[in-house]
Amino acid sequence: MIKFLSFLAFEFLFVFLLAYWNRKYYNNRLNNFAIAFFSTLFFYVSIIGMVIIIKFLTKRELDSFDLDGNGFIDNEEITPASRQAVEKASHDTGLSMAPFIGIIYSIIYFILIIIPLAIFNRRKAKN
Repeated sequence: MIKFLSFLAFEFLFVFLLAYWNRKYYNNRLNNFAIAFFSTLFFYVSIIGMVIIIKFLTKRELDSFDLDGNGFIDNEEITPASRQAVEKASHDTGLSMAPFIGIIYSIIYFILIIIPLAIFNRRKAKN
C-alpha cells in the first residue's frame, strides 16, 4: 500500500510541477487539457516502466535458481524457494495485462486531474 501511495504522490507531484512550470516559464500556453494529457501520458509510461522493472527482477530471481545456466530449472535445481519463485512468475498475469489495465487507470487518472484543474482555473479567473 505504501508503494501505491508513494507512486500516486509522485504522479500528482508531476502534475503540480507541470502546472507550475506552465505558469512560471511557459506563460500559461498549455491549457488544462494539455496539462492533464501530459500528466496522464507520464502516468501510463510510469506504469509500463514499473512493469518492465518487475519483469526484469522476476527474471533475475528465476535465473538465480538456474545453477547450470541452461535456461531451465531442472530436477536437481528444484528447491522449495525455486518452486515458489516459478509459481510466482508463472501465475502473475498482472504483468502481461498491465498495458491494457494501464489504459483504463490512465483514463480514470485523466478525469481526476482535469476536473480539479478546471475548478482551480475557473476560481482563479473569477478573482
